[in-house]
Amino acid sequence: MAESQVIKKQGTSFLAISVIVIVILVAVIGALVVLIDPNFVFSLLAGSSTYMVGGSIYQVIYVVLTLVTDVLYLFGGGVIAFGALLVIIRFTQQKLKDPYQPTSSTRTLSGYLTLSLNFFIGAEIVRTVVVGESEIGLLLLVIASRGLFSLILYLERRWHGTIESE
Repeated sequence: MAESQVIKKQGTSFLAISVIVIVILVAVIGALVVLIDPNFVFSLLAGSSTYMVGGSIYQVIYVVLTLVTDVLYLFGGGVIAFGALLVIIRFTQQKLKDPYQPTSSTRTLSGYLTLSLNFFIGAEIVRTVVVGESEIGLLLLVIASRGLFSLILYLERRWHGTIESE
């Protein structure tokens, strides 16, 4: 019986650091804009009736959390778009080489979908904190779909075996 050796990567992930840096930059820029122009909050809302007027600190926190929510939504959508494009390119390349070779494209795409759902759940949690209880139904729907998607992926891996058997 051969033991498989797990190689652990050392260091930090460039993607994780870039996501954190972008979120921090958006938060700082949003806070500075609110302190310079307090009417920015009302232009950001665009007709939403859930905003409660508060002091400068409240406005800064509100704008920062709203911008972080938007950034998380954009990252989630970007992950889906990038994953779909990458899967299409890899699928085409592998099928041009050998049309009978399995591509494992569904597993690759499902990984990107799972990652994007994590970003969407994070955005919905932050939005629920900002808006209040009106978004709890949507948050529960996103979390339930994430759980169902994870269950389907788990069962698919269990029924079909390893990636090579696809």
